[in-house]
Parts: sequence; structure tokens; C-alpha cells
Amino acid sequence: MTTAAPALRPRPKKASIRTRVWLDIALFVGYVLLSAPQSTGIAFHEYFTVVFIPIFISHIVLDWAWVKRVFRKSDNKRSGEVRFNRAFDIVLFVGMVVVIYSGFLVSESILPDFGIDPGATTFWSNVHDASGNLLILLVGIHIAMHMPWIKRNLGRIRPNRSAI
Repeated sequence: MTTAAPALRPRPKKASIRTRVWLDIALFVGYVLLSAPQSTGIAFHEYFTVVFIPIFISHIVLDWAWVKRVFRKSDNKRSGEVRFNRAFDIVLFVGMVVVIYSGFLVSESILPDFGIDPGATTFWSNVHDASGNLLILLVGIHIAMHMPWIKRNLGRIRPNRSAI
């Protein structure tokens, strides 16, 4: 009796650099808009968060191969920079989850528009404000840490001016 070899699963196609850069640009612009609810208004701030969440998740999913690679190896096989980056990204992710979760708990627009009273408390309002302010610093550091990648890949997506 012969057994057929198991079918190989096709590898998922890796997102192009162009896709990743444009997604990161959208993530950055979205984050800047969300960081200034005094300028955009609470309704925009809350509804745009719903748009922002899939962009944020996509940013992580498109870099999932990196995430798996960094978490698969033991700490002693990684450079200090990679270990710091991994720890920092965990803190950044937790901070983003906290600010989004607490934001829904203090909703003044989106949940009431659906007839839900979140029963906001001063505690959750303070958590949302503090985590939001901390995230501004963390996102700035995250961007600075990845500036070489940003510069390298922004240059790759610019149209070729000599072809015009």
C-alpha cells in the first residue's frame, strides 16, 4: 500500500514593500488624527478609531513573519537590540489595547449613538488620557527605532522621475 505524500500548503504571499509602506503611512496619519481629539472632535475621534483598529491589526499581521521569528528564538540567541525591540513592541501593543479599550469605556459618541451607556468613570477617563499621552511618546520612539527601514523603503516606492 502506497501512501501519497501530503499536499504542501502554499506559502502565503508576502505583502509587497509598497503595500507595507502605504499601510504604515495610513497608520501614522490615522494615529496623528486620533491623537488630537480637541482638533477633530470627539465624534470623529471615536468613529475613526473603528477605522483605525483594522489598520493597526493589519500592520501587525503584515509583519507576522518577523513577529514569529523574533519570538521563536530564545533570548540568549538574540542581540540586545532585537530583545529590546521585542519588549518595546509588546509594551506598545499593550498600550494601544489599553487606550482603545478605555476609549470605548468612556465613549461619549459612538456607544451612545447605538443606545449604549458606557457609564464612564473618572478612573477609565484618567486611564484613557494617561495611556493616550504615553502612547504619543512610545509611537515616536517606535518610529525613530525603525527610521532606517522607513527611509530605505520610502525611497523604493517613489515613482521613477527619470521615466517621466
